Amino acid sequence: MIAKDDIVIRKAILHILDTNRGECILSNTLLDPGPDLHDFIRNHIYKIVSSDDTKNCEFNPEASPIYSILETWDESDDASFIETSQAIANKLYIAMGEGLDIPAADLLFVTFQAEGTIYLALLKMNYKESYTHEITASDSEGTNLNSNDSNIPVINTGIVKSRALLPSATSRIPEAVIINLSDYHIKLLEKRYEINGEKAYYLSENFLICHTNIPPKKKLNILTRVINNISNKYDGADLKTKMDTKSALQKEYVDRKSFDVEEIGNKLFGKSPEKKSEFDEKMEQYDLQYDNFTVTNENTVKKLEKQFMVTDSGIEISIPMETYNKLANFEVQTDVTGKSTIIIRNIDNLVLK
Repeated sequence: MIAKDDIVIRKAILHILDTNRGECILSNTLLDPGPDLHDFIRNHIYKIVSSDDTKNCEFNPEASPIYSILETWDESDDASFIETSQAIANKLYIAMGEGLDIPAADLLFVTFQAEGTIYLALLKMNYKESYTHEITASDSEGTNLNSNDSNIPVINTGIVKSRALLPSATSRIPEAVIINLSDYHIKLLEKRYEINGEKAYYLSENFLICHTNIPPKKKLNILTRVINNISNKYDGADLKTKMDTKSALQKEYVDRKSFDVEEIGNKLFGKSPEKKSEFDEKMEQYDLQYDNFTVTNENTVKKLEKQFMVTDSGIEISIPMETYNKLANFEVQTDVTGKSTIIIRNIDNLVLK
């Protein structure tokens, strides 16, 4: 993963793609950012490259106009950089105009270097609405009681709504493209919007024209949902077996630092042909049956670190996986009627929160 301190901003230009007003204003000069703006851009780039919501994509070279543009540009030449940025910004503006609910935005067109590789970042800075102050001054013919000067202007202050504020440095923008300029591999953050009555990913389908993969975070959500559904279906009231299954999944990640879907299916359901068959079938529906994926952000796997249960009476129980795995301190008993009893031992202190 690219470290934040390794990101060096090379060039940047800002274009205004205000579809709300029907304005596509293309700059013809590079930004001259100081340290604060460099940090602002660097923070946004890092949030994208370190996110497990990003899709890994590849251009369709024969169909993508963006690919054709990038093939002929010279990033080191300022004139070529500006002309290329204008051409790409104009195509994005056209793609945005196809959906009424696609947010208007400013496009930060940036190249940066990390670990010897040059990347292009298309940061779509969707506008936010908020309030700010407004100051107006007018001439006065009246007399100011605290001054002999009767021509001191009247200062009016007010609060107005601004509809074109940019995202803050601490937020993660929801739409962005990072392109490795050495191999044209794409990392993409995108959202679906309604176009011609149907929801579509306009960035990948209409603008970039690229093939997309499921992002790691969604792959993990699919994997855990399939495992939970199978466990709930076949294990019924056997709470211990269901919890052991989740524990085994978490152990696989701790041992491998990745998710090998085929190996996980064998480990969790290999002794039950019925469960294994259903697992393989479900994962095949998502074309993940032979997938081996990793996550970039440790927060993505946080949900594997706890056993979380809700009883039929609404009681919520959250148990760290480390505690669960220490069988001497934790036990689940299920009687013949299917009712479960949870026993937690060796509690030195109990705090009410």
